[in-house]
Amino acid sequence: MSNYTTLKNVNNFESLIEYLRDELDWDFQAEDIEDLTFDYEPEELGLDESTAAKIDGIKQLRPLTNNQTWGIFYIDFEPKKLPVVALRRILSKLVVKRRTSANQSDRAAWQMHDLLFLSSYGENRTRTISLAHFSDNSEFGDLPTLKTITWNNLDTPLHLQHAHQTLTEKLRFPDNPNDAEAWREQWASAFTQRHGEVIRTSKQLAIRLAELADNIRTRANEILYLESEKGELRKLHKAFQEALIHDLSYDDFADMYAQTIFYELLTAKTTFRVQTSVCRCRERSQAAAKRGALKSLPKQIPLC
Repeated sequence: MSNYTTLKNVNNFESLIEYLRDELDWDFQAEDIEDLTFDYEPEELGLDESTAAKIDGIKQLRPLTNNQTWGIFYIDFEPKKLPVVALRRILSKLVVKRRTSANQSDRAAWQMHDLLFLSSYGENRTRTISLAHFSDNSEFGDLPTLKTITWNNLDTPLHLQHAHQTLTEKLRFPDNPNDAEAWREQWASAFTQRHGEVIRTSKQLAIRLAELADNIRTRANEILYLESEKGELRKLHKAFQEALIHDLSYDDFADMYAQTIFYELLTAKTTFRVQTSVCRCRERSQAAAKRGALKSLPKQIPLC
């Protein structure tokens, strides 16, 4: 697997296409980036002026195969945040209507679950890339559920690693593009987090912390096997073996390492009410951690 840092430099349409081609094996049928898309004007999609004002450009990627069911669009937004209302309006212009009218345009349309939106938004130096997918909840009387994968160059290494792993595992070009249902299920499975989703219960927090701790454990294991005996994490592992557990394996140490970090950081966050995510609270919690287990950790540790 390639290094997740490649994702950090993906901040516009050109670099996104390069990432999709090189990292996810998307089988683009043309080399020239200008030949990969159809351009749309907001008016062609029937968007009103207020929605059109938020958009710098709309492109549809040409089908990767002759029988592709997916409709893939790239939208260049102006605002600092993803304009969800504008994205929903674009969605409404592209989905197959349950009732057709005599005045309906001959514009192509897709099932909702077969639409994938790639977009960029924000300031130039911190341009955010978002991949968005909607699921249909109309049978429950709800609006379509928007789920996204987003990143920019200010995200933590842990976030970038998780996004890169999800993309390379779930949004890779399918082995058998002729199996439309398998292709649909594979790509849709990449989208598990609602846009702007906030943890509201202790159960959600426990699950999320377990996921992040597991990522740290995996990363720590990778570093332990790559480092020399002089590496920071190898030296810490050896110190634990000599002082506490003589037969401590790399995997058991990585597990203990991940849990220790999260217990300490969660305590620091709760005690001092740090107003940042757990992954970013290290700087503000260092003073509190001096008397705890974190004081023994190396300066460069795979927290995020």
